[in-house]
Amino acid sequence: MAKQKDQSSKSPTRKQIAISRREREQVRQIYIGLGLVIGLIVLVLAYGLIQTYFIEPNSTMATVDGEEIIAKDYRNRVNYERFLLEDQFNQLNQQQAALAQSSQDDQFTELLASQFQQQANQILQQLSIIDHQTLDIMVEDKLIRTEAEQRGLTVTNEEVTEYIDRFLARRLGGFTTASASETVTARAEASATAALWTPTPTLTPTPTLTPTESITPTATPADTPTPAPTPTLNVIDTDTLSNQYQEWLNTLADSADIDEVTYRNIITTVVLRDKLREVIGAEAPTSAEQANARHILVETEEEAQEIRGRIEAGEDFADLAAAVSLDTGSGVQGGDLGFVPRGRFVPVIDEAVFSLPIGELSEPIESDFGWHLVEVLEREERELSPADYAQNQRAAFTDWLAETRANAEVEDLRAPELAP
Repeated sequence: MAKQKDQSSKSPTRKQIAISRREREQVRQIYIGLGLVIGLIVLVLAYGLIQTYFIEPNSTMATVDGEEIIAKDYRNRVNYERFLLEDQFNQLNQQQAALAQSSQDDQFTELLASQFQQQANQILQQLSIIDHQTLDIMVEDKLIRTEAEQRGLTVTNEEVTEYIDRFLARRLGGFTTASASETVTARAEASATAALWTPTPTLTPTPTLTPTESITPTATPADTPTPAPTPTLNVIDTDTLSNQYQEWLNTLADSADIDEVTYRNIITTVVLRDKLREVIGAEAPTSAEQANARHILVETEEEAQEIRGRIEAGEDFADLAAAVSLDTGSGVQGGDLGFVPRGRFVPVIDEAVFSLPIGELSEPIESDFGWHLVEVLEREERELSPADYAQNQRAAFTDWLAETRANAEVEDLRAPELAP
């Protein structure tokens, strides 16, 4: 018994110690290796997180006069613009489905279906370029914000709320209290303006005639129109708008990953653009050089030459216009186009109207509509009609934006992979 106890307490040999040391070293190296692997994995994950949540979102997509547009803002705006287009597309599909279920099967229904399809195709086309288009919009927003600051233009929180309320009311097929009041006022002003201005005839395409066909315009007296009853406007109350706003925010968050702060920032830029457009538009001139001209439109150059010869031989321009012009709108007026400013006709006709000597009959001029004979009766500086002035206002902002963009230092650094 004592002998067995002595054997069990015997010290390990050198070989056993060496083996034990090697085993401990191997275990230590395994732990070090595992530690290095785990550390490397953590570093890779950390870098990925930093890259995803810090580096990429703050990378520069473009600079505008030294001011950056970062990827995070770009992604948010792309998500928003894409969501709006998809929302429009879905609404069109719903309208098409409702139209398909209707019992009507007439030309009007077919026309509506065709229009729906055209709009859907346009939306799909916009969706295909929205990544590129959005950055261009954001570049313009930077230029607009700079100009707005120089002009002292700002946007209040109340103005943002009013814009959103109007948008939500339109989605419900109605108006806010403010927009309803503006609509009633606008209708009254439009009615008053219509009584003061005579519409200017415009060049309109007509069906192509075969050689055996002809048009003999007949002036039919118009009946005195019976005033239509003024429709009652659907005014959306504030409680409904408030509920709609919360639902809209939830939809934006779920479908476009847009929170309320981001959404209101985007709407702020939209409202600021509208304000600057209005201010620049108000600077547009209210008068312009206008030409009073008349024309005859026919199908071929030979016909135009024949008509020109008849006029030079003494036949009356107005009588011939009424008898043969394919532009029946102006034809019944003796070919009269009224006073118009530059840019209202196709380029070749516009050039003739503002370059021909007064009273001189033009040679035949070809356009997409056919062949024209043009005579300018007078040219003078005149007050613009409300419609022409409104068009000048829109053109003033468009021209300002194009010129400002051309003169700005814009560096496009976009990376396609950063688009959402």
